[in-house]
Amino acid sequence: MSTGTTSSSKTIAPVDLAAERAELGAALEEAVLRVLRSGAYVLGPEVERFEADFARMHRVPNAGVGVSNGTDALILALRALGVKAGDEVVTSPFTFFASAGAIAWIGAKPVLADVELDTALLDVAKARAAITSKTTCILPVHLYGQLVDMKSFRALADEKQLALLEDCAQSHGAERDGVRSGELGDASAFSFYPTKNLGACGEGGMILSRRKEVVERAKRLRDHGSPVKYQHAEIGTNSRLQGIQGAALNVKLPHLERWNERRRAVAARYTQLLSGSKAITLLRVPAASLHVYHQYALRLVGGVPRERVLEKLKSEGILAAVHYPSPVHTQEAARDWGYKAGDFPNAERLAREVVCLPVHPFLSAADVERVAEATLRAAEGR
Repeated sequence: MSTGTTSSSKTIAPVDLAAERAELGAALEEAVLRVLRSGAYVLGPEVERFEADFARMHRVPNAGVGVSNGTDALILALRALGVKAGDEVVTSPFTFFASAGAIAWIGAKPVLADVELDTALLDVAKARAAITSKTTCILPVHLYGQLVDMKSFRALADEKQLALLEDCAQSHGAERDGVRSGELGDASAFSFYPTKNLGACGEGGMILSRRKEVVERAKRLRDHGSPVKYQHAEIGTNSRLQGIQGAALNVKLPHLERWNERRRAVAARYTQLLSGSKAITLLRVPAASLHVYHQYALRLVGGVPRERVLEKLKSEGILAAVHYPSPVHTQEAARDWGYKAGDFPNAERLAREVVCLPVHPFLSAADVERVAEATLRAAEGR
């Protein structure tokens, strides 16, 4: 863990991109200049290298498909899997809106199933109950850096003959039951937004699939449905990963496992310091999980209003966050999907109670203790 300068006046934020750049040294700037000099600004060798290396890290045999962002990765993966307008896709109500929004964007219907209260992950049994004759795909979300029970979801998808698409936007390098993020799905969608565990210098996304035909179709779809220049087999879009982003991600990728390990060390110390408080409930991490802690989420259960806790932390220079304050089904954009408040009580309770503490790789031991102590005081009303 980093042992940088720490003081009570230092602001502790959810991410520290300046510290990340400092740790990378000149390598990032050199990579960007290399692309600028090469002229390979869209796709190109840097992207191809990243596609192959990222896929290999996630134990997916076919090369990945670099796209413009994580939302496009979901949209194009759904289409590459054959999901079409009028189909139903089962997913979580407790996630960033893009998980469900991508389904609706292609004209399919998001069908929501509640999450487990103790993990915030999509409940397999409730997902099963949500399947109908119109369901063609299940889209579980790996939330906060922890995988859902992928072996059970894989078995469910196979039993019902459904496609299985993993939302891996927050789970770069995570594992559960010996399975890595993106390894068991028919396809998976990753985001490289700058705040992710592996972030680009702007937007970026990736589709992985163990099915060759899905990879080939996703590559067509990202380039206007074109398998060969000026030949268009189907209607696609323009969603190609830029060369500069590929180069930046190539510089960062070798650091990912170490950065994830540092996140786990920070999280372990938080857990040690926060356990036992009656005002805080920590999310459960199954013994077989290798969590990568995109977020360190806890639940406030002591009666002190969350806004008061957040304001108290902010007054002490600690910028905690809420992911997510409103479940998917309560959003105005979801009004036509037929849900109402009360339909998914676990998701709604988590949305009221969750707070996410800073957990990036560049926190010092003193930073972590300061955050934990301030959180205890605020949550307990002291």
